[in-house]
Amino acid sequence: MTEQPTTEQKPRLLRRLRNEKPLGRILVVVSAALLLVVWEAWARTNSPLILPTPIAVFDRLVSYVSAGRAWPHITITVQEIVAGFALGSFMGIGLGTLAAEFNIARRVIMPYVIITQALPKFALAPILVIWFGFGTTPKIIIAALIAFFPLLENTYLGLTTTPALDLELFRALRAPRRVTLLKLRVPHAVPAVFSGLRVALLLSLVGAVVAEYVGANKGLGALIIVSQGMLDTELMFVAFVLLTLLGLTLDKLHGLSYRLVLRRLYGKTASSAGRAASRVSV
Repeated sequence: MTEQPTTEQKPRLLRRLRNEKPLGRILVVVSAALLLVVWEAWARTNSPLILPTPIAVFDRLVSYVSAGRAWPHITITVQEIVAGFALGSFMGIGLGTLAAEFNIARRVIMPYVIITQALPKFALAPILVIWFGFGTTPKIIIAALIAFFPLLENTYLGLTTTPALDLELFRALRAPRRVTLLKLRVPHAVPAVFSGLRVALLLSLVGAVVAEYVGANKGLGALIIVSQGMLDTELMFVAFVLLTLLGLTLDKLHGLSYRLVLRRLYGKTASSAGRAASRVSV
């Protein structure tokens, strides 16, 4: 049996938890600095053709961005990510809601979902290029196909794990199915859906970039292929850094949106979402 914290120990425990946040940030900075030191030391033992130094990559990044050469690639990739994410979100949330609300829909949808997930998405890239050409459409489709499955699963999970007592209360009040869905199931499912949105957003980035490997002349994925063909390792690392920064930016935007939605729904922060979701009313 573990001892429960006493009343006197709780403020001390809360202070310790608050102090862990700046400590975590410090550890992130220290680990990043250590990674750069290891990278620098390892690069000095290799040819720049194999592994450039962090300083060389940074200088190339600054010159590449300041010259305006990076923005066309970033713009194309962001457009593909946003469009693929939007399409995948529409399909995932829509099909997940149908599967959660109607058993017949779940029995029809799920076998096809499993089939589409068993088929490697990147194997579809060449045929999509034949069908839709070398524009952004094949990249958007690949990104959407990769993004929609986590959203479908999380939407279905969030909508089908509503507390039974709350459902009984809504049934006792004779609330229509639409009211139960909008007032009870959806608010309860918000944390799960946003968890799926986070995964789907980053998978959209991966899908768009990898799809650019096939038949693209613009985009960060195409930049990686071009730099590989020219044996320009510095430029390849520049593309890696830009992709990392893009992924971090998208994740931060997701977190901001999540907090805004939770405040809008519950008037509380993410840490209180679970408790607040169980107290929604008709």
